[in-house]
Parts: sequence; structure tokens; C-alpha cells
Amino acid sequence: MKKAVSIFFALVLCIVLVTGCATPAKQGTDTPAGKTEEKTDEKPVKDSKEEYVFVTALMNLEYFQQHRQAVEDAAADLGVVGYMAGSNEYDANEMIKVFETLIQKKVSGIITPGHFEDAYRDLFEKAWQAGIPVCTVTLSVPNSRELCTFGTDYVTYGYIMASTLAEEVGGKGKILVSQNLTGGGQPAWDIVEGINKFAAENPGLNVLEPLQDDSDSAVAARVIGSALQANPDTVGIIGCQSASGVGAVTALREAGMLDKVKVVCIDKDMPTLEAVKAGDIYATVCGKQYSEVYYATKFLYDYNHGKLKFLKNTDYHDLGISPLPSFVDTGAMIITKDNVDAFLP
Repeated sequence: MKKAVSIFFALVLCIVLVTGCATPAKQGTDTPAGKTEEKTDEKPVKDSKEEYVFVTALMNLEYFQQHRQAVEDAAADLGVVGYMAGSNEYDANEMIKVFETLIQKKVSGIITPGHFEDAYRDLFEKAWQAGIPVCTVTLSVPNSRELCTFGTDYVTYGYIMASTLAEEVGGKGKILVSQNLTGGGQPAWDIVEGINKFAAENPGLNVLEPLQDDSDSAVAARVIGSALQANPDTVGIIGCQSASGVGAVTALREAGMLDKVKVVCIDKDMPTLEAVKAGDIYATVCGKQYSEVYYATKFLYDYNHGKLKFLKNTDYHDLGISPLPSFVDTGAMIITKDNVDAFLP
């Protein structure tokens, strides 16, 4: 499967290079006889009628700005329009209004995290009936009309976090885990499952029951601080939200244990990267959200333009089938003090 996805990515990139860079030589009286004008690297003329939209709740968060940049960049490469839409609130009713507006507008494609499964399942059906293909990123909407999901296997994500920390602490000792299990959805549980899977394979690690931090750095600092008092022999902390890692640093600083306990967390927001740069967080494991949205946009473009020709009839919508992969695992990156400068502005 991984080989097939890699081959597909290579084909997509070839298509982009051919369509985006080949510019016919201009004809005119100013060109000397026997010579042709040099080709330029001009981007395709933008088709303002073809719009690809990244749609999300909490769109004002720093986390989603890389998604916005990705859809804009991919659209620019393709000569179409790309932008972000959504709501600053985490509210299903607000998102329903946004989706219905885009469907009524007949945009060309929608990319979205599946934040509200029940509501989105019906919206994806409406989009499909309107001829608008949908891809999900990070969070899938099972049993829906989504054509493809881009993201990370979150069990593997947790496994990577645990293995990264274990290597730094020598593979043994007591580990605290801070997570938002009540509000983080299935990915939160999957990450913990991955951590526990690694721990089961490495009995030298004593991974304690997860602390509930509500994805709030202040709450994380408080619950981690209490756990440190009860477990002063802790050697490492896994923060399963970006807020968890920042909260862990606060708790360790207040306990005077910042140089004794290693922290591994998730995501690459500025507070986290700055803590990695300072050496307060040993490592952060982050997904490739930019890649998710960038390639989702291009996949939808190829779908709309019949680029995948394994059938003579490339009107896949009428056929009721999708030529796209069902799931593309974009993997994870480990950021430490050694490479953090590449991620800082």
C-alpha cells in the first residue's frame, strides 16, 4: 500500500511539473529569425470559477494557518482559487451554515477535518449530490461520501512519542501521560493506546494512568504538578496535546524538576517550538498537516479533471466510484533542539 501511495504521489508531481512549468513560446515580430523566446516559469492563468476550500471550526487558531497556506499554495500551482472558510467557534450548527453556503455556491472541492461526524455525514451527501467532491484531513467521517482521508495513524503517533521518550530516559522509569480523553475524540484514545502498546513491549517503563488536562495548559500544569508531588521519581512526561507539553514545563519549573524530567509532546505551535529551542521540552512529534491539505487539494483537482484514467469513462461521480486512495498516511516528524530552527520563523 505504501509503495502504491508513493507511486501515486510521483505521478501527481509529474503532472504538476508538466502543466505548471511548460509555457508555449510566444510568436511576434520582436523575436529574431531562427530564435525562439525563452520559456518562463509563469504560473497558470488563474481560473476564478474553480474554487477549492479548506473548511474548519476554530479557524482562527495558529494550528490551522498551515492548512490555509497549503490550500492557497496548491491552488496557485494548479491555476485555480484556494482559500479557508469556517467558524472561529467549535459549533456544529455554525459549520452546517458554512457548508450549506459553499454547496449552494457550487465550489469545486472541499477539504475538512471531520469534527462533527453526524452533521458532516449529511453535509457530505449534499455535497456529493451537488457534484462537489470532499476529502477529509486528520479526522475521518466513516460511512460517508468522503473520497479520501489524509492524516496520521494516531496509534502509531502515540507509539512514536513513547519510543522517543524511552530512548532519552534509557528505557526505564515512571512516565506521566497528560491528555484530553473527554474532549479529544477518538484520536486522543488512539494516542494513549499507542503509548500503552509501546509500554507493554518495554516493561522497564511504568506508564501511569492518563491525567485529564482539558487541552488547557493551566489545567495541565495543575494536574501534572499534583502528579509530580505523588510521584517524585518520575523520569518523563508525555503531553498528548500541545497545551499538555506547555503545562508540563510550567509544572516542572514550579517543582524545581525541569532539569530532571524529560518532556515529549505533540504539535508545532510557537510556545512548543520555543520550549524545544530552550531545551525545556526534549522533543515534539507533529503531523504533516500542510502536506495533508496540499495533496488533498491536488487529489480533488485530478478527480475533477479526469486525470486518473484507469477507466475509459473518467466521470467517476456518475459511476459512483472513487479512483483515489481511501487513506493516505502522511506520517509524523520528530522535532528536537537539533532541528527546531528549521521550523521557527
